[in-house]
Amino acid sequence: MNKKQRFLAAVEGREVDRPPVTAWVHFQSDHLDSARTADLHHRFMQAYDWDVMKVMNDYRYPVPEGVVALDKEASLNAYGRLTMDESVFQVQLDTLRRLRGLLGPDTPMLETVFEPYQQIVRNVGFGQAENFFAQKEAALRAIEAVTETTCEYVRTVKAMGVEGIFLSINGAIPADRPRGVNDERHEIFQKPFAVRVLEAAEGMVRVLHVHGDHLLMGRVGGYPCEVMSVSDRLASNPSLAQLRGTTDKCLMGGLDETRIQERSLPELAAEIDDIVAQVGKQGVIIAPGCTIPSFTSRRNLDFVREYTRGL
Repeated sequence: MNKKQRFLAAVEGREVDRPPVTAWVHFQSDHLDSARTADLHHRFMQAYDWDVMKVMNDYRYPVPEGVVALDKEASLNAYGRLTMDESVFQVQLDTLRRLRGLLGPDTPMLETVFEPYQQIVRNVGFGQAENFFAQKEAALRAIEAVTETTCEYVRTVKAMGVEGIFLSINGAIPADRPRGVNDERHEIFQKPFAVRVLEAAEGMVRVLHVHGDHLLMGRVGGYPCEVMSVSDRLASNPSLAQLRGTTDKCLMGGLDETRIQERSLPELAAEIDDIVAQVGKQGVIIAPGCTIPSFTSRRNLDFVREYTRGL
C-alpha cells in the first residue's frame, strides 16, 4: 500500500498491510512565511517518513484590532465575518499548496482547525472565558461570524483536494478542569458551531480531536466524524479498548505524548504492542494523543517509525 491507500483503509476499517503512523509538533510558525513553514513540515516528513502529514496551523485567527479582553460588548461586536483574503488564511492556504507540491498526491494531509469557540477565547486568552459567557447575545453573534468564516475556510481547503481536517475541540472537558465548561455552555456555545464546521468538511476525512483530560465522552456522540483522536494514555481518559467498545469509528492515538520524549526504546515497543493488543491492526492510526514536545529526540521518533513497519 502507498500512504494514502493505507490511511484511507484504516479510516474505513478495511484490511491494511500495517497500521499507519504519524506524529506532529508545533513549528512556532506564526512569524514565518508559507515557504518556510512548508519547508519545516516537509523536513519533518522527510526525517521520519510518516504515513500522514498532520499540518499544523499556528497562524492564529485574527483578534480584531483594539480587542485586548472580552469584558465589553464592543469587543465581541468587533468580530465579523472575514474573507479568505485575510493574510492568516492566505499564508496557511499557500502552505498547504506548497506541501502538496512537495509531498505529491500519495501522501495524505490533515489540516488542523480549531472549533469556533476556541478561535475566539483561546486567541484572546482562556482567562477571558467568563467574560465571554457573561454576554450571551454578543458572544453568540461573535461566534456565528467566526463559524461562518471557519466553514468557508474548510470549504476552500476541501476544494484544494486536502484529504481531511483535524478539528480540535474542548467541549468534552468538564467544568472543574482547566478550559472546561458545564453541559449547558457546551450545548449553547460549543457543540452547534463545531458541528457546522464538521458538516462543511463532509466528503473529507474528519478527525475529531477531543482535547483534554477527564473527558466526558458522552458529549461528543453527535459530532459527525470518521476518526476519533483522544489522549487515551492519560489515566483519566478512556483507553483505546474502552473507546472501541463505544464506537466503530477509526481511532487515532495510542502513544503517550506526555512521555514519548523520556521513554526507553523497550517501553516504546511495549506501548505500540499494547495498541495492537487493545484494538488490533485495523481501524486505528498510531499517533500521539496530542502534540509531542518539540525536544523529543530523533532516536525515539526513528524507533517509533521503524518499529511500526514490522507490525
